Amino acid sequence: MRDGDIITLDYEGHTDGELFDTTLEKAAKDAGTHEEGRPYGPITVIIGEGRLVPGLEAALKKAKVGEASEATLPPEEAYGQRDPKLIETMSRTRFSRTCPDAKGYPGEELEIEGRHAHLVAIYGARVRVDFNQHLAGKELVFKFTIKSKVSKADAKVAALFDMEYPSGDTPEIALTGKRAEITLPDRCKFDPAWFQAKYRVVAALRKHTDLEEIIFVESYEGTKPEKKEAKKKKAPAKKKAKKAAGKKKAAPKKKKAAKK
Repeated sequence: MRDGDIITLDYEGHTDGELFDTTLEKAAKDAGTHEEGRPYGPITVIIGEGRLVPGLEAALKKAKVGEASEATLPPEEAYGQRDPKLIETMSRTRFSRTCPDAKGYPGEELEIEGRHAHLVAIYGARVRVDFNQHLAGKELVFKFTIKSKVSKADAKVAALFDMEYPSGDTPEIALTGKRAEITLPDRCKFDPAWFQAKYRVVAALRKHTDLEEIIFVESYEGTKPEKKEAKKKKAPAKKKAKKAAGKKKAAPKKKKAAKK
């Protein structure tokens, strides 16, 4: 594999003998880390983009499509060593103000003034938080398989769309020369995350394809006219009933009196 190649990848990430991430639903269920609602399946990766830890990027370049591989990465090739300076202590008042919804258990993931952190512990009026990446300082083991190398134009568009908006829903794609018409999945119509992902999708398509025009299509059903019910034809009345209803019985004629 070379820098710029677009691939689809399945993997398991382990540390200290425990699974910390995977694209395989069965592996997540077996390890007891399965997340309901999360779309499992191969992810799209661009070699050399820097979205993966350096050691895994290097291992991918040596791997072949369809071949099961494994890489053991020291901290220096993964998330680096832990920095003691990134472990901070703050007042309980500040913590409550910046993290009003925090549950307060050790290891809880937090967002503090735009920085990702983990709660270490609460000591009375003081709170200790760790701004290190939670896998920093750990040796990581990745088991992975490159499922495919994406080369066809329409497959590239679909893969880049999935990379920036991993919803599990594949859009319909129509290519005409250097023009792409992408019919969005229904999910995009009501998902707030799509409005931010859209610009990332466009940026990725501009960078990794030669498309000159990118069109997103949203399709909605309009009001459908009500169907008019066909008038039911009256069933013809029975002949006997019709005669009885239409004809009056004739009055009996009076006999003429005989002349004497």
